[in-house]
Amino acid sequence: MKLTGIVLAGGLSTRMGRDKATLPFSGSDLLHTVLARLAPVCDYLLVVSNVPREIRMPDVTVVPDKYPQCGPLAGMHAGLKASVTAYNFLVACDMPFLSSQAVAYMAGAAQGFDAAVPFIDGYYHPLHAIYHQNCLKHIELMLQAGNYRVLDFYPLVALRRIGAAELRRFDPELKTLDNINTPEDLAKLRQ
Repeated sequence: MKLTGIVLAGGLSTRMGRDKATLPFSGSDLLHTVLARLAPVCDYLLVVSNVPREIRMPDVTVVPDKYPQCGPLAGMHAGLKASVTAYNFLVACDMPFLSSQAVAYMAGAAQGFDAAVPFIDGYYHPLHAIYHQNCLKHIELMLQAGNYRVLDFYPLVALRRIGAAELRRFDPELKTLDNINTPEDLAKLRQ
């Protein structure tokens, strides 16, 4: 199965106060750290961003939102629209501990479903999930209607919940789901 990795890097980063994608992390920056973790398990890599990005890896395509200022749902739309594969792993650029093994597992678990999303302690993790192209039509209708809440299209698709026990096989502490929203989060994760 071919898989595209789609990294959302166009966020406003209001809580961080600056562009999260370019934050230094582990000898690189957050965006390139995420891309490097996706490269072993994805056939294609896309970055969704409305600002110019200098990508220091070969064969990474950068695409803008068609619906700017509409949040992650617009980034999902742009990424899925640009993808050439049926299945896609979509992730935020601020998740530097992404587990390549967990991504590969989720891709396999998504077979026969439209989406495979971690559901941990009663919460979905929509920006660390597998989405089939079948989701695109629902996302587009939501954007056109002015509804930008990602979870609202889940009842319309065949959804596979990925449980904590499944992910812990590859990442016992579930760090793959950690993201960085504030300077305090960044300082904590760098430790």
